Amino acid sequence: SSNEIDEIWDFYKEAGYDDPKATLRSMLDPVTFTKNRILDYGCDKGLILDFFCGSVHDAIEGYGLDINEDAIKDAQKRFPSRLFKVGDGLTIPYPDKHFDVVICIATIKHVRYEDRAAVYAELNRVADYALLIEADEKEQKTQEMMGWTFYNSNFSQEFEDNFATEVKVVREGGDILGLYECKK
Repeated sequence: SSNEIDEIWDFYKEAGYDDPKATLRSMLDPVTFTKNRILDYGCDKGLILDFFCGSVHDAIEGYGLDINEDAIKDAQKRFPSRLFKVGDGLTIPYPDKHFDVVICIATIKHVRYEDRAAVYAELNRVADYALLIEADEKEQKTQEMMGWTFYNSNFSQEFEDNFATEVKVVREGGDILGLYECKK
């Protein structure tokens, strides 16, 4: 969990991204914003949410959802103009198609395999588009690391199978970055 946005950019550069800010910003280029709302599912301290909101235009409302109550308290202090909630992620406490985009960065790997269908259904329900970034794994395997359990998958196939249409996919630094149209 990073405390400053520059720590995140440094991490992505170490992972092999040439220009992480430009890469991430470009992922939303195909989206026409009509609702002017972004949800960061697994927002941690809100750093990436604030970056994306500032990258699109000033009128974007940013919403964050995370299971970590301490991270949400920190996010609320840092970014009082954004709206943050604590939640388990199995249900998303917003109406259908409330967001233009839900972003989900390095979060799906924390979702247990048996909960994935429910999570994907919720992501599709609340947004028009989903931007997902995960390690570009090719097989399903559980991995323990630094007190975390990662539920890795062939995310490329999993994302294709669980969203309506692939809009833009980039592979960089060992990751898959995918923008998908959500199911209606």
